[in-house]
Amino acid sequence: MARCGRCGLWQQYPVDSKEKMYSGVCLWYQTRLLNQEVYKRRECPDFFERIPNYNPGWHFEYKVRRVELRTAHKEARHGTLIAYAALLISLLVGIADLFL
Repeated sequence: MARCGRCGLWQQYPVDSKEKMYSGVCLWYQTRLLNQEVYKRRECPDFFERIPNYNPGWHFEYKVRRVELRTAHKEARHGTLIAYAALLISLLVGIADLFL
C-alpha cells in the first residue's frame, strides 16, 4: 500500500514555505496534499519506496530513466516482431512465386 510521505517521489515543502495549507508535492503526478493526507493509504502504481540518503530529485531522475528504458525495450521488441513478420511474408511470396 502506497503512502506518499514514504515515496521517493514525494517532495516535502520547507517549513517556512508560503504554502502552509499543503505539506508537499508528488513529483510524478504534480499533486499537492494536505498535512493529514500525506500518510494515508492509497493505491498508486508509481509508488517508489524512498531510498535513504537520496533526495527526491535523484529518485525522480531514476524513475524517468527506468520508464524510458522500459519503453525503449518494448518498442525494440515490437520492431523485431514486425521485422520477422515482414521476412516471413517475403519468404512466402518468394516461395509462391517459384511454384506459380
